[in-house]
Amino acid sequence: MEPVVSAEEVRARWAYFELLSDRPYDDPSVQELKKKALERVPFEDLTAEEHSVLAQAWYRVRGVPTFIHGFAGITSFQLADWSREQLAASYVIPYFAHEVGAQELMTFEQWIEAEPIRSLEPGHARYATSGAPRSAQGEPLLVGRLAGLPTLLDGYHRAVRFWKRAAPTATLLVYVPCVEVARTTR
Repeated sequence: MEPVVSAEEVRARWAYFELLSDRPYDDPSVQELKKKALERVPFEDLTAEEHSVLAQAWYRVRGVPTFIHGFAGITSFQLADWSREQLAASYVIPYFAHEVGAQELMTFEQWIEAEPIRSLEPGHARYATSGAPRSAQGEPLLVGRLAGLPTLLDGYHRAVRFWKRAAPTATLLVYVPCVEVARTTR
């Protein structure tokens, strides 16, 4: 069984790996962490306090209803190796589904095979075809739950590269919600 990590750690990892992106991580509390990210300090080498700062920064930058709901009821995640078929069956966030005219949730395969209804910027995730799909994966994808369905929350660029370039038997690292067994009392 792969290691289990808390939802807070997953949010902190998400923030850390996009600190140097164009996302507005401008809060003074993360400036030293941006330097560490630039120096490629591994997430595992950060302190518990730094993890907490990152998780709070995630809420300020990514704390929109779609992502908050995607984490709802999930306390921990487990790393899993996903096949192309598992990725195909996961769902995309409504924002991406709407770009192809869908009014309801749709699977990753339906989304990637559909044509956008409007022009998208060249850096959009659906055009991410450069780079190696597995060896240079970087941070795992993140799957949460929306409407009770496994939904890709983060990692769309990596998912598209995997979809378009990976060998048929290749796998992709994904954080998936842990199945929590309800205890019954008698």
